[in-house]
Amino acid sequence: MASHSKKRQVVAALLTGLNAKQAAAHCNLGERTVYRWLAEDADFQAELAGAEGRAIDAATRRLVGLQSLAIAAFRDALTDPEVSDGVRIRAAENVLNYLLKLRELRNIETRLTRLEENL
Repeated sequence: MASHSKKRQVVAALLTGLNAKQAAAHCNLGERTVYRWLAEDADFQAELAGAEGRAIDAATRRLVGLQSLAIAAFRDALTDPEVSDGVRIRAAENVLNYLLKLRELRNIETRLTRLEENL
């Protein structure tokens, strides 16, 4: 039976972008072992899902930190007289599309919260 530390090593390897075969080789494990953990080992699956969730949360925090720059880039593209009409139109389309997506997500979040409160 593989140690918990080996499973953590495989999780870490998978989070770097290695596939199961590469992660197995990187961690000196059999490929079938890693595939079995991915398919059948609930503890391994939970550890991997938790690690993925933490990685996504960290990436989200980093992206939130960039939002002012992203919004400024849109503003610059929309207001700079040197920017071509095509670039300005694409920037405007993107701003409107992102606003609609944000609104939709907020509406879904509000509805889910209400549903959860009613349960």
